[in-house]
Amino acid sequence: MDILDNQTIRKPDGTIVDCEEYLRNIKIFILFFSASWVANTKNLIVLLKDLYSENLKRKVGMEIIYVSADTSKEGYDSDLMAQGPWSAIPFKSSICDILRYRYDVSYMPMIIVVKRDGSIITRKGKEELENLGINVLVTWTEFVQK
Repeated sequence: MDILDNQTIRKPDGTIVDCEEYLRNIKIFILFFSASWVANTKNLIVLLKDLYSENLKRKVGMEIIYVSADTSKEGYDSDLMAQGPWSAIPFKSSICDILRYRYDVSYMPMIIVVKRDGSIITRKGKEELENLGINVLVTWTEFVQK
């Protein structure tokens, strides 16, 4: 995604690395927009963990990227710790605002699934994941294979 060029990303182990290098083999980006103050994310996070696990087993080439709206580092860190082993935009990065604006995020939690070029696969990622579970992998990867 061009928007992540020359940016950094927080790996699951907490280290900050170059986005281009870390995400070079990724075909599908699952942008997870949320914050520590967003209610009722526990079930969604369980579904995301299952999806992430299945992605690793099947080697789909997908990455979940947490995009936080937190204004406190404590909230950001606690929310991230409660999630799964995926990457995140670093705290207070201007890219969070740019992504929210680019993809017209009007509520949270929201999941937007995009191709490598940034084009949208679905704006209803949360609803599709809740309805289909890990089977969304089949639906979302069809868009990349075309």
